[in-house]
Amino acid sequence: MFAKRVVEVPIDLIVPGESQPRTIFRDEELLELAESIREYGVIQPVILKKDKQGIYSLIAGERRTRAAAMAGLTKVPAIVRDETEKNAAIIALVENVQRENLSYIEEATAYRKLMDEHGLTQQEIARYIGKKQSTVSNKIRLLSLPEDIREKLSENRLTERHARALLKVHDTEMRKRILERIITNDLNVRQSERLIEDFLRKAEEEKHKSTKKCYISYKVYLNSIRRAFGEISRFEKNARIYQEDLGDAIEVKILIPKKAGVS
Repeated sequence: MFAKRVVEVPIDLIVPGESQPRTIFRDEELLELAESIREYGVIQPVILKKDKQGIYSLIAGERRTRAAAMAGLTKVPAIVRDETEKNAAIIALVENVQRENLSYIEEATAYRKLMDEHGLTQQEIARYIGKKQSTVSNKIRLLSLPEDIREKLSENRLTERHARALLKVHDTEMRKRILERIITNDLNVRQSERLIEDFLRKAEEEKHKSTKKCYISYKVYLNSIRRAFGEISRFEKNARIYQEDLGDAIEVKILIPKKAGVS
């Protein structure tokens, strides 16, 4: 084990790590943290990994490092660890989930990255971060939302429950219209859920109307054919009509005998 000795590391030698789960840094939040750092300093050391060229990559603490630079500090307290990429990714996730208040989209993306790049299971991730496997699974499901939808959710600071409600909507255009309505009217979660229920109910009603029209249409066609056959059978008693239901279609055959001497 490497000693967890705290050292002062120059900020200009620190670069973001590849495993950093945080991707959004809001200026107002950084400014608030910078003010706190000016007053009290960096209380919690960042965690770094040093390469052969003497450059330090962040495992955890990018937000603190950015705010320290804004506060005018040239160095930050740090713990330097020699970790594999897999362990660095796990530490980065755990540290950020526990200390840095990741967004649910960032958290879900980090879970997926651990699974895809390092082969971790949802159960293993849950154990590392101290949460239920179902919590990890539900977060990852949010990534099925298109990227532009996820960006709008983050930009407008909509909650995870807003995002989860949108999962019920599978039509892309409908989902976009609903999201715009939620944002424009600043709807809370319950109001958003009611809006989605209304959209889905209306869509189902339209679907039934369309199906009913199709049903009526083919009935009209069959009646027209039968009326025409009625006229034929008045003059040709041996004419026959056959009808077969093929499931997604109706097959109709009319047999008219050729009269003697007619080519």
